[in-house]
Amino acid sequence: MIRILTTKSSRVFVSGLLSVMTPVYLSLLGYSSVYIGLFLLVIVGSNVFSNTLLRRYESRFGRRGFLLLYSGLMAIAGLLLFLTTSGPVLLLAFFIGNVSTTGTEAGPFQSIEVGILPRLAGPGSIKRLFGVYNFLGYGAASVGALAASIPGYFQDSLPVFRSLYLVFGLVGLLLFMIYLGLGDIEARRPTGEKEIVRPSQKAEKDIARLSALSSVDAFGGGFVTQSLLAYWFFVVYRVSITDLGIIFFIVNVITAISIFGATLIAERFGNLRTMVSSHLISSVFLSAIPFAGSLTLALLFLFLRQSTSQMDVPTRQAFMAEIFSDQDRVRANATTNVFRGVGSLFGGPLSGVMYALGLTGVPIVVAGISKISYDIAIYASYRREAK
Repeated sequence: MIRILTTKSSRVFVSGLLSVMTPVYLSLLGYSSVYIGLFLLVIVGSNVFSNTLLRRYESRFGRRGFLLLYSGLMAIAGLLLFLTTSGPVLLLAFFIGNVSTTGTEAGPFQSIEVGILPRLAGPGSIKRLFGVYNFLGYGAASVGALAASIPGYFQDSLPVFRSLYLVFGLVGLLLFMIYLGLGDIEARRPTGEKEIVRPSQKAEKDIARLSALSSVDAFGGGFVTQSLLAYWFFVVYRVSITDLGIIFFIVNVITAISIFGATLIAERFGNLRTMVSSHLISSVFLSAIPFAGSLTLALLFLFLRQSTSQMDVPTRQAFMAEIFSDQDRVRANATTNVFRGVGSLFGGPLSGVMYALGLTGVPIVVAGISKISYDIAIYASYRREAK
């Protein structure tokens, strides 16, 4: 369990770092908002591709095999991002590195780890274990976001930006070494089965339903990833990379604290009710950000949004752990994450076009409406099954 929590923390540290600094770095390299949106499209597309491979070939290549593959590619990507500013090479590195634009992640690493964790939890402790897992993740993301301010103390030096990508690659090496030493993490087969059986009809139905709903939520989320929110404040209020690092450090600290609240509330009111109610509140605050009229009020709405926006993460993971068996969980997580990735694919490019047209508030409003629609739909679909 300690090794999984360590990989989560170190990985999300660099996710928080890269999600804040990448759009600013690309802007300093001379790329327009439209091109930055396309870069973000490639990054999200890489997570979709990686989860699709995991979903299809997990039983053949194994969970450990995928973890080693993706951590190795992460190390290579970090080295490429450090060595060059060539556009095509940057695109390749972003594609193979499973970089996160959210500050957290919905990539293949999380798909596997979330599938493993319920096996490590004691009776009745799944919610709290997911709470600790995500608390450490957001805590590490807050430190990573703060580290993104480092180039600002060196007059936005491009070599300093590039050196931080090398840190990303070194974390990939660290993950590779830790995953090599993990114990048994492969799916458990029913007694007498030589191959992993296909999910039951009910599991397939739940995977399909949750995937469709997740794509609606992710469509909205694609417009307000941490990268795009950082870029929004950079464009609208001219916030420096130094201040952006501090802002998103606070954002992730607030999020980390809220994670513990989510697990405690869920123990009393259930996973579904907690994830839906907290997500609805956060979407209202999110929609208010572009109407703030000042940096101070916009930040207030952002912080209020973050106080509830990720409370659905551990509760959703616990909810899925309840309805899927050990052998189905990685497949379910990978599939829903694929659809999350597909749903969020065009948030970056469309936001880039809207920014170029001066419609900077539209992406955030679209995100709020999409997320509210998701909340209503998932509650209507599972309210009778909620515990």
